[in-house]
Amino acid sequence: MSPSAPQQTSTLPVIQPKPITNENFERWGQVVRLPDSDPNAVQVNQGTAQKFSHLAKFINLRPAATDSANPNPALATAEANIAIFKCYKPVQDSQFQIKLLERHSYSSQMFMPMGGDGNGSYVVVTAENGPDDKPVLETLQAFRCNNTLGINYKPNVWHHPMIVVEKPVQFMTITYESGVGLEDCEEYWFTKEAGGVQGGAAALINLV
Repeated sequence: MSPSAPQQTSTLPVIQPKPITNENFERWGQVVRLPDSDPNAVQVNQGTAQKFSHLAKFINLRPAATDSANPNPALATAEANIAIFKCYKPVQDSQFQIKLLERHSYSSQMFMPMGGDGNGSYVVVTAENGPDDKPVLETLQAFRCNNTLGINYKPNVWHHPMIVVEKPVQFMTITYESGVGLEDCEEYWFTKEAGGVQGGAAALINLV
């Protein structure tokens, strides 16, 4: 049994992922996909390709190094990091325990599957930020995406690291990073005191 398999389920909320759409994911970010129609699409490359623009919003909330009006000079400047996440261990269990969430307070973060054929999928989990600056468990949502769709989180959105099911997926990611750990990525681990039970699990995500 893999580490994600629950030992007990009676006390944990169970979340059923919904198919992701532009509309139901709007509060968390954007779905990166080919539009069904786009009046602003243009023909490029001598008429051999069609270009669809502005499908997501890359946001860097850190001030530029040359900004003399920087209200927070202690905040390090950042540059875009184009990286590849190789998610090579798909979850095999029917349910997945949510034990932590993370956020990128000053940057959007895009995940775009590479070579997606539509036969694999992944699950995105999000939650709102509370007045105590921690994720609100009651707002937890889950979305199912096939591997032809990308997603782009808005800055400061609590989310779970990518949950890949069925088959491995490689993602190209773009995140503005400074190299300062907590500024780039902040983790929140659920504990019994924070609402999590069973070794820190706070909820279960159905994967079937």
